[in-house]
Amino acid sequence: MLDSVLPLALYLFLGYGFKIFFHDNSKQLVEFVIYFALPAVVFSKIYPLVIDERIVGLIFMFMGIVLLNLALAYAVGKLLKLNKILLATFMIVSTFGNTSFVGFSYIDAFYGDDFIVYGLIYDFFGSFLLLVSVGMMVITWGTGKKNNIKSIIRSVVLFPPMVVFFITIIAKIFDVPQFLLNTSDSLGSTLVPVAMIAIGMKLEIKHIFERFHIVSIALILKMLLVPILVLIGFQMFYNIDQTWVKVTIIEVAMPPMTMATVLAIRGGLDEKLAINTLVIGVLLSLITITAFVSYLG
Repeated sequence: MLDSVLPLALYLFLGYGFKIFFHDNSKQLVEFVIYFALPAVVFSKIYPLVIDERIVGLIFMFMGIVLLNLALAYAVGKLLKLNKILLATFMIVSTFGNTSFVGFSYIDAFYGDDFIVYGLIYDFFGSFLLLVSVGMMVITWGTGKKNNIKSIIRSVVLFPPMVVFFITIIAKIFDVPQFLLNTSDSLGSTLVPVAMIAIGMKLEIKHIFERFHIVSIALILKMLLVPILVLIGFQMFYNIDQTWVKVTIIEVAMPPMTMATVLAIRGGLDEKLAINTLVIGVLLSLITITAFVSYLG
């Protein structure tokens, strides 16, 4: 188990150490992941996938899980009597998980890259689409602004992995040359180390314990309570020995999403709450995800 998770921890600390002793290149690395590595993974995993009723069912299931998480976050935030800005921030960071950069890293480490395809489906339709639609509505509601539908649609349509997703769906009609598949495989293999090093460069230790009581509740909700509820649901209706079920639970248990944190800050929500949940969540995930994987077998 440690052999799987320790490389991820090492990538994080390599990135953090590089930032401390040299400079922060996380922006360039994240752009590399978004424009090259992640689209390559999309192409290499979606192209051979048969999109049938089962996949469509998974899409609706994953969206339902995220919306349930959002509703629970709203209810808990109300019980905490948070003001509007804190409530919106709380909802964003305790709902949208880092299902791509961090999620794919854990899936690859524990289950192999063949199962990243389920993480892709969860990330696209569960996390990303709902973040740039419902999530943006929550952010603008929290700051008292009006929602801009055009910018939301534009964000979805022009997101590079999403563009490649639609290109891949069309490409499935044709026989793609083997060298393109080989290229996408090798380029996609850079996703995990580059993404985790970039996240390591983004880690900020200063002021990490500010708003700690709210941060703690957000992380308990996001990384423990909701995944346990989903696990119980799967135990009732599915066979949890199936790897796609394990991958789904791991994706649900991911720490807060980097992109969601950035959008929350840019939108005018509470910066300290957003950043601290991200930092502590990523570090804590080394323990919580290992515990979930150990339980699932």
